[in-house]
Amino acid sequence: MDQPLKSAADAPLSNATVAFGVALGITGIANAVLVIAKEKSPALMAAMKATTGHHWVTHSAAALALFLVLGLGLMRVNGGQGLRMTAGGVIKCLVGGLALGAALISGFYLLGD
Repeated sequence: MDQPLKSAADAPLSNATVAFGVALGITGIANAVLVIAKEKSPALMAAMKATTGHHWVTHSAAALALFLVLGLGLMRVNGGQGLRMTAGGVIKCLVGGLALGAALISGFYLLGD
């Protein structure tokens, strides 16, 4: 008989859920770094605009591509078994990454711009 879960954070998650949850947290930080980089570099902003016609379209495409590549790649680590994390660990990675990304962007516009 299975042991009862102590909390929802102990629930087993699929390989894809873990991989893409972690990928979202990492992408949130990378997104913030790209916002700051393109705001500080007119050449990067111009190159991104020239790529698709608007820098935000290029930015969005890059973030989506990173999310997909990371998620698919993380599903394949450990010999194809994926990352081993609890639901609580995935939530910490996801929320932490998005919170750090939001803090970086907010800090940049409030203090660094």
